[in-house]
Amino acid sequence: MQFGTVLHVSATYANWDTFLTIAKEAERLGYDSIWVSDHFISPRGHPHSLESWTVLSALASSTHKIRLGTYVLCNQFRHPSLLAKMASTVDNISKGRLELGIGAGWLKDEHVAFGFGWDKHSARIERLKEAVGIVRRLWTENHVSYQGKYFRLNGATLEPKPFQKPHPPIWIGGNSTAIKGVVAEFGDGWIPVLPTPEQIAKGLAEIKDKMKQFGRSPESLQVAYGGSGCLVIAENEELVRKLAKPLVHSMGKSLEKQTCLIGTPEQCIQKIEKYQRAGAHKIVAGFYDFPSLDGMRLFAREVIPHFSVHKR
Repeated sequence: MQFGTVLHVSATYANWDTFLTIAKEAERLGYDSIWVSDHFISPRGHPHSLESWTVLSALASSTHKIRLGTYVLCNQFRHPSLLAKMASTVDNISKGRLELGIGAGWLKDEHVAFGFGWDKHSARIERLKEAVGIVRRLWTENHVSYQGKYFRLNGATLEPKPFQKPHPPIWIGGNSTAIKGVVAEFGDGWIPVLPTPEQIAKGLAEIKDKMKQFGRSPESLQVAYGGSGCLVIAENEELVRKLAKPLVHSMGKSLEKQTCLIGTPEQCIQKIEKYQRAGAHKIVAGFYDFPSLDGMRLFAREVIPHFSVHKR
Protein backbone atom coordinates (compact mmCIF):
# COMPACT_ATOMS: atom_id res chain seq x y z
CA MET A 1 0.00 0.00 0.00
CA GLN A 2 1.30 3.43 -0.97
CA PHE A 3 0.22 6.83 0.29
CA GLY A 4 -0.15 10.16 -1.46
CA THR A 5 -1.56 13.46 -0.28
CA VAL A 6 -3.54 16.05 -2.24
CA LEU A 7 -3.02 19.80 -2.50
CA HIS A 8 -6.33 21.43 -3.39
CA VAL A 9 -5.52 24.34 -5.72
CA SER A 10 -8.78 26.14 -4.85
CA ALA A 11 -8.61 25.72 -1.07
CA THR A 12 -8.40 28.68 1.29
CA TYR A 13 -4.77 27.72 2.04
CA ALA A 14 -3.83 27.67 -1.68
CA ASN A 15 -0.66 29.71 -2.03
CA TRP A 16 2.75 28.71 -3.30
CA ASP A 17 4.68 29.04 -0.05
CA THR A 18 2.20 26.78 1.76
CA PHE A 19 2.16 24.23 -1.06
CA LEU A 20 5.95 24.08 -1.13
CA THR A 21 6.13 23.63 2.64
CA ILE A 22 3.59 20.79 2.56
CA ALA A 23 5.26 19.09 -0.41
CA LYS A 24 8.73 19.17 1.11
CA GLU A 25 7.41 17.87 4.42
CA ALA A 26 5.50 15.08 2.66
CA GLU A 27 8.72 14.08 0.90
CA ARG A 28 10.67 14.18 4.17
CA LEU A 29 8.05 12.07 5.92
CA GLY A 30 8.19 9.36 3.26
CA TYR A 31 4.92 9.84 1.41
CA ASP A 32 4.95 8.12 -1.96
CA SER A 33 3.35 10.95 -3.90
CA ILE A 34 1.79 14.40 -3.82
CA TRP A 35 -1.11 15.34 -6.10
CA VAL A 36 -2.66 18.64 -7.14
CA SER A 37 -6.32 19.18 -7.99
CA ASP A 38 -7.43 21.05 -11.12
CA HIS A 39 -9.96 23.82 -10.61
CA PHE A 40 -10.54 27.49 -11.39
CA ILE A 41 -12.95 27.82 -8.46
CA SER A 42 -13.73 25.52 -5.56
CA PRO A 43 -16.84 23.32 -5.67
CA ARG A 44 -18.34 25.78 -3.18
CA GLY A 45 -17.57 28.75 -5.44
CA HIS A 46 -14.45 30.07 -3.66
CA PRO A 47 -12.60 32.04 -6.38
CA HIS A 48 -9.04 31.93 -5.02
CA SER A 49 -7.18 29.29 -7.01
CA LEU A 50 -3.76 28.38 -8.36
CA GLU A 51 -3.28 26.68 -11.73
CA SER A 52 -2.43 23.02 -11.31
CA TRP A 53 0.18 22.46 -14.03
CA THR A 54 2.12 25.56 -13.06
CA VAL A 55 2.21 24.34 -9.46
CA LEU A 56 3.23 20.84 -10.53
CA SER A 57 6.04 22.19 -12.70
CA ALA A 58 7.41 24.21 -9.80
CA LEU A 59 7.16 21.19 -7.50
CA ALA A 60 9.06 19.11 -10.05
CA SER A 61 12.14 21.29 -9.59
CA SER A 62 11.61 21.85 -5.85
CA THR A 63 11.42 18.18 -4.79
CA HIS A 64 13.70 15.22 -5.44
CA LYS A 65 12.04 11.82 -5.03
CA ILE A 66 8.33 12.15 -4.27
CA ARG A 67 6.08 11.33 -7.23
CA LEU A 68 3.92 14.10 -8.68
CA GLY A 69 0.32 13.54 -9.69
CA THR A 70 -2.77 15.38 -10.91
CA TYR A 71 -5.95 14.61 -8.95
CA VAL A 72 -7.46 14.84 -11.46
CA LEU A 73 -7.16 17.05 -14.53
CA CYS A 74 -10.35 18.27 -16.15
CA ASN A 75 -10.17 17.11 -19.75
CA GLN A 76 -12.21 20.12 -20.87
CA PHE A 77 -9.50 22.63 -19.95
CA ARG A 78 -6.67 21.62 -22.32
CA HIS A 79 -6.29 20.28 -25.84
CA PRO A 80 -4.77 16.76 -25.65
CA SER A 81 -1.79 17.77 -27.80
CA LEU A 82 -0.95 20.56 -25.36
CA LEU A 83 -1.56 18.24 -22.41
CA ALA A 84 0.77 15.60 -23.85
CA LYS A 85 3.50 18.21 -24.31
CA MET A 86 3.05 19.66 -20.82
CA ALA A 87 3.07 16.23 -19.21
CA SER A 88 6.15 15.10 -21.12
CA THR A 89 7.94 18.29 -20.06
CA VAL A 90 7.11 17.80 -16.38
CA ASP A 91 8.13 14.15 -16.57
CA ASN A 92 11.52 15.19 -17.96
CA ILE A 93 11.98 17.98 -15.42
CA SER A 94 11.19 15.57 -12.58
CA LYS A 95 13.28 12.71 -14.04
CA GLY A 96 10.29 10.41 -14.38
CA ARG A 97 8.07 11.17 -11.40
CA LEU A 98 4.78 12.12 -13.10
CA GLU A 99 1.45 10.38 -12.48
CA LEU A 100 -1.15 11.73 -14.94
CA GLY A 101 -4.66 11.69 -13.46
CA ILE A 102 -7.48 12.89 -15.69
CA GLY A 103 -11.28 12.89 -15.72
CA ALA A 104 -14.22 14.05 -17.81
CA GLY A 105 -14.98 17.18 -15.74
CA TRP A 106 -17.97 17.61 -13.45
CA LEU A 107 -18.27 21.17 -12.10
CA LYS A 108 -20.66 22.93 -14.49
CA ASP A 109 -20.55 26.33 -12.75
CA GLU A 110 -16.79 26.45 -13.27
CA HIS A 111 -17.10 25.77 -17.00
CA VAL A 112 -19.83 28.35 -17.49
CA ALA A 113 -18.02 31.05 -15.49
CA PHE A 114 -14.73 30.69 -17.36
CA GLY A 115 -16.09 30.04 -20.84
CA PHE A 116 -15.31 26.36 -21.23
CA GLY A 117 -17.76 24.28 -23.25
CA TRP A 118 -20.21 22.19 -21.25
CA ASP A 119 -22.02 19.19 -22.66
CA LYS A 120 -23.88 16.13 -21.42
CA HIS A 121 -21.95 13.41 -19.60
CA SER A 122 -21.84 11.03 -22.56
CA ALA A 123 -20.21 13.70 -24.75
CA ARG A 124 -17.64 14.53 -22.07
CA ILE A 125 -16.80 10.82 -21.84
CA GLU A 126 -16.33 10.65 -25.62
CA ARG A 127 -13.98 13.65 -25.48
CA LEU A 128 -12.05 12.01 -22.65
CA LYS A 129 -11.62 8.80 -24.64
CA GLU A 130 -10.31 10.67 -27.65
CA ALA A 131 -8.01 12.83 -25.55
CA VAL A 132 -6.41 10.01 -23.57
CA GLY A 133 -5.88 7.99 -26.74
CA ILE A 134 -4.18 10.97 -28.40
CA VAL A 135 -1.94 11.63 -25.39
CA ARG A 136 -0.84 8.01 -25.25
CA ARG A 137 -0.08 7.96 -28.99
CA LEU A 138 1.88 11.23 -28.91
CA TRP A 139 3.97 9.87 -26.06
CA THR A 140 4.83 6.63 -27.85
CA GLU A 141 4.59 7.25 -31.61
CA ASN A 142 5.91 9.63 -34.26
CA HIS A 143 3.88 11.35 -36.97
CA VAL A 144 0.51 10.89 -35.28
CA SER A 145 -2.54 11.54 -37.44
CA TYR A 146 -6.03 11.33 -36.01
CA GLN A 147 -9.51 12.21 -37.24
CA GLY A 148 -12.04 12.09 -34.42
CA LYS A 149 -15.31 13.72 -33.50
CA TYR A 150 -13.63 16.31 -31.24
CA PHE A 151 -9.93 16.36 -32.16
CA ARG A 152 -7.82 16.16 -35.32
CA LEU A 153 -4.07 15.75 -35.73
CA ASN A 154 -2.05 15.64 -38.94
CA GLY A 155 1.42 14.13 -38.70
CA ALA A 156 2.14 15.41 -35.19
CA THR A 157 5.40 14.39 -33.50
CA LEU A 158 6.08 15.10 -29.83
CA GLU A 159 9.67 15.43 -28.66
CA PRO A 160 11.11 14.94 -26.18
CA LYS A 161 9.18 11.85 -25.29
CA PRO A 162 8.42 11.32 -21.57
CA PHE A 163 11.29 10.30 -19.32
CA GLN A 164 9.33 7.22 -18.16
CA LYS A 165 9.10 4.36 -20.62
CA PRO A 166 6.85 3.59 -22.28
CA HIS A 167 5.10 6.58 -20.65
CA PRO A 168 3.89 7.98 -17.30
CA PRO A 169 0.98 6.12 -15.67
CA ILE A 170 -2.43 7.37 -16.78
CA TRP A 171 -5.01 7.41 -13.98
CA ILE A 172 -8.68 7.86 -14.86
CA GLY A 173 -10.73 9.53 -12.13
CA GLY A 174 -14.44 9.00 -11.50
CA ASN A 175 -17.06 6.55 -10.35
CA SER A 176 -19.52 6.16 -13.23
CA THR A 177 -19.97 3.07 -15.36
CA ALA A 178 -18.83 5.08 -18.38
CA ILE A 179 -15.62 6.11 -16.62
CA LYS A 180 -14.91 2.48 -15.77
CA GLY A 181 -15.13 1.79 -19.49
CA VAL A 182 -12.48 4.45 -20.18
CA VAL A 183 -10.27 2.89 -17.50
CA ALA A 184 -10.65 -0.52 -19.08
CA GLU A 185 -9.70 0.75 -22.54
CA PHE A 186 -6.96 3.27 -21.73
CA GLY A 187 -6.16 3.52 -18.03
CA ASP A 188 -3.13 2.32 -16.11
CA GLY A 189 -4.96 3.22 -12.90
CA TRP A 190 -8.42 4.01 -11.57
CA ILE A 191 -9.17 6.64 -8.90
CA PRO A 192 -12.79 6.56 -7.75
CA VAL A 193 -13.89 9.46 -5.54
CA LEU A 194 -14.63 8.60 -1.90
CA PRO A 195 -15.60 5.00 -2.68
CA THR A 196 -16.62 2.35 -0.20
CA PRO A 197 -14.48 -0.81 -0.14
CA GLU A 198 -17.42 -2.62 -1.71
CA GLN A 199 -17.55 -0.13 -4.58
CA ILE A 200 -13.84 -0.61 -5.23
CA ALA A 201 -14.15 -4.39 -5.25
CA LYS A 202 -17.18 -4.37 -7.55
CA GLY A 203 -15.77 -1.72 -9.86
CA LEU A 204 -12.43 -3.46 -10.07
CA ALA A 205 -14.11 -6.70 -11.13
CA GLU A 206 -16.08 -4.86 -13.83
CA ILE A 207 -13.02 -3.05 -15.17
CA LYS A 208 -10.85 -6.16 -15.27
CA ASP A 209 -13.53 -8.04 -17.17
CA LYS A 210 -13.73 -5.23 -19.74
CA MET A 211 -9.94 -5.04 -19.99
CA LYS A 212 -9.90 -8.61 -21.28
CA GLN A 213 -12.31 -7.56 -24.03
CA PHE A 214 -9.81 -4.91 -25.11
CA GLY A 215 -6.96 -7.41 -25.02
CA ARG A 216 -5.34 -5.77 -22.01
CA SER A 217 -3.82 -7.45 -18.97
CA PRO A 218 -6.06 -6.95 -15.89
CA GLU A 219 -3.13 -7.64 -13.58
CA SER A 220 -1.48 -4.40 -14.68
CA LEU A 221 -4.25 -2.16 -13.33
CA GLN A 222 -3.60 0.00 -10.27
CA VAL A 223 -6.42 1.25 -8.03
CA ALA A 224 -6.41 4.18 -5.60
CA TYR A 225 -8.87 5.47 -3.03
CA GLY A 226 -9.31 9.13 -3.88
CA GLY A 227 -10.37 11.94 -1.59
CA SER A 228 -9.38 15.61 -1.72
CA GLY A 229 -9.25 17.30 1.69
CA CYS A 230 -11.19 14.61 3.51
CA LEU A 231 -8.62 12.87 5.70
CA VAL A 232 -9.03 13.68 9.39
CA ILE A 233 -6.79 12.02 11.95
CA ALA A 234 -6.17 12.76 15.64
CA GLU A 235 -4.83 11.00 18.71
CA ASN A 236 -8.22 10.28 20.33
CA GLU A 237 -11.88 10.01 19.32
CA GLU A 238 -12.96 13.18 21.12
CA LEU A 239 -10.48 15.27 19.14
CA VAL A 240 -11.38 13.45 15.92
CA ARG A 241 -15.04 14.38 16.33
CA LYS A 242 -14.17 17.97 17.10
CA LEU A 243 -11.89 18.36 14.09
CA ALA A 244 -14.20 16.51 11.71
CA LYS A 245 -17.45 18.23 12.72
CA PRO A 246 -17.42 20.92 9.97
CA LEU A 247 -16.49 18.34 7.31
CA VAL A 248 -19.15 15.89 8.44
CA HIS A 249 -21.75 18.66 8.43
CA SER A 250 -20.78 19.77 4.90
CA MET A 251 -20.95 16.21 3.58
CA GLY A 252 -24.48 15.70 4.90
CA LYS A 253 -23.78 12.27 6.39
CA SER A 254 -23.18 11.10 9.92
CA LEU A 255 -19.62 10.36 10.99
CA GLU A 256 -20.37 6.64 10.99
CA LYS A 257 -21.57 6.73 7.35
CA GLN A 258 -18.67 8.78 5.98
CA THR A 259 -16.45 7.37 3.25
CA CYS A 260 -13.93 10.08 4.15
CA LEU A 261 -10.96 8.70 6.07
CA ILE A 262 -11.74 9.96 9.57
CA GLY A 263 -10.48 8.50 12.82
CA THR A 264 -7.70 7.80 15.25
CA PRO A 265 -4.58 6.11 13.86
CA GLU A 266 -5.98 2.71 14.80
CA GLN A 267 -9.32 3.44 13.15
CA CYS A 268 -7.63 4.75 10.01
CA ILE A 269 -5.54 1.59 9.80
CA GLN A 270 -8.66 -0.56 10.08
CA LYS A 271 -10.42 1.40 7.32
CA ILE A 272 -7.42 1.32 5.00
CA GLU A 273 -7.05 -2.43 5.49
CA LYS A 274 -10.60 -2.84 4.19
CA TYR A 275 -9.70 -0.87 1.07
CA GLN A 276 -6.53 -2.91 0.68
CA ARG A 277 -8.50 -6.16 0.85
CA ALA A 278 -10.92 -4.75 -1.73
CA GLY A 279 -8.04 -4.27 -4.17
CA ALA A 280 -6.74 -0.73 -3.60
CA HIS A 281 -3.00 -0.21 -4.02
CA LYS A 282 -2.81 3.44 -3.03
CA ILE A 283 -4.50 6.01 -0.79
CA VAL A 284 -4.61 9.49 -2.34
CA ALA A 285 -6.19 11.93 0.11
CA GLY A 286 -5.71 15.49 1.28
CA PHE A 287 -5.63 16.32 4.97
CA TYR A 288 -8.57 18.35 6.21
CA ASP A 289 -6.40 20.33 8.64
CA PHE A 290 -4.06 21.74 5.96
CA PRO A 291 -2.16 24.09 6.14
CA SER A 292 -1.38 22.57 9.54
CA LEU A 293 1.09 19.71 9.23
CA ASP A 294 -0.13 17.94 12.36
CA GLY A 295 -2.42 15.44 10.63
CA MET A 296 0.08 14.59 7.91
CA ARG A 297 2.81 14.03 10.49
CA LEU A 298 0.63 11.89 12.76
CA PHE A 299 -0.49 9.77 9.79
CA ALA A 300 3.13 9.28 8.69
CA ARG A 301 4.20 8.35 12.19
CA GLU A 302 1.37 6.03 13.21
CA VAL A 303 -0.35 4.72 10.05
CA ILE A 304 2.11 4.41 7.16
CA PRO A 305 4.58 2.18 9.04
CA HIS A 306 1.80 -0.38 9.56
CA PHE A 307 1.71 -0.90 5.81
CA SER A 308 5.46 -0.92 5.21
CA VAL A 309 6.98 -3.72 3.16
CA HIS A 310 8.19 -5.80 6.08
CA LYS A 311 4.65 -5.96 7.55
CA ARG A 312 2.91 -7.13 4.40
